[in-house]
Amino acid sequence: MLSMTMVVPVAHADPIADIRGTVARDRANSGCPDMKYNQTLQDIAFAQADYIPAPPATIDGMKASYKGAVTGVFVGQGDPMADALTKAYQAGGGPAIGSCSNTEFGVSFRRNENYDPEDLVGLVFGTPAGSATSPAEGQGTPPQEEKKPDVQCGPNDETPTVPAGQQCKAKPAVQCPPGGPQKEVPAGQKCPPPTNAVRVNIQRVLSPFWPVTVTNNAGIGGSCSYVATDTRGGLGHTEEFDIAPNGQANFSVPAPVIGRTYKVVTSCTGTYDGQQVEFGHDEQTVSL
Repeated sequence: MLSMTMVVPVAHADPIADIRGTVARDRANSGCPDMKYNQTLQDIAFAQADYIPAPPATIDGMKASYKGAVTGVFVGQGDPMADALTKAYQAGGGPAIGSCSNTEFGVSFRRNENYDPEDLVGLVFGTPAGSATSPAEGQGTPPQEEKKPDVQCGPNDETPTVPAGQQCKAKPAVQCPPGGPQKEVPAGQKCPPPTNAVRVNIQRVLSPFWPVTVTNNAGIGGSCSYVATDTRGGLGHTEEFDIAPNGQANFSVPAPVIGRTYKVVTSCTGTYDGQQVEFGHDEQTVSL
């Protein structure tokens, strides 16, 4: 099974090529054989992943025209395209890529900024119909059907193999610690920590001291530093403070000397999932 917190598409000029390349890359990383691209599965993706999807009867007819079994249709919506692809992975496309029983796929991409600013990405997977084979008959020996080999499962499936005709079952999702951006991630993946969660508001008032409000939008707290450095080498100012989860910190700092410019860097670090992480980083340039 495969899914990603944030999918990074392979760079091409064509969005379809981007999505195909990303799926192919992640399939290779899953340890399963490469999947073939199928035009019928692509047509199903375009019909389903639309701002107004095709009627169910139409989509069922398209699935029936596929020479095999359509094993999954997954749609993601977001802005930019990478976010839409991530949503399609999280909807089930990621585990489908890591399931070795899926051997063909098709993708789609739609964008209509006049209708909806968010992109749509469709991922469709299938298994072609197989043909039963028999060994050569010997004299006086009845024909016997050749036993099909087991299906090789991915590293994040519950078992290494399953009997032919069955689908690999993904391992249960991993529950993430509180305070992060996600409640769970697929097996084999690491829970992402909160990032860029701190906002700094410096009020430029007619006073020797300026009020500063630091807002933490992360579900974890920690220690922060506010460092204002004179760009011309003069005296700056430093504040060290703690901030609570989803909390605020307020303090005052000396205003810059007239004609001087300060570069202000605010950084907040805390513990998430047993590791020290920077959950907030803000940089500003201020002057009087």
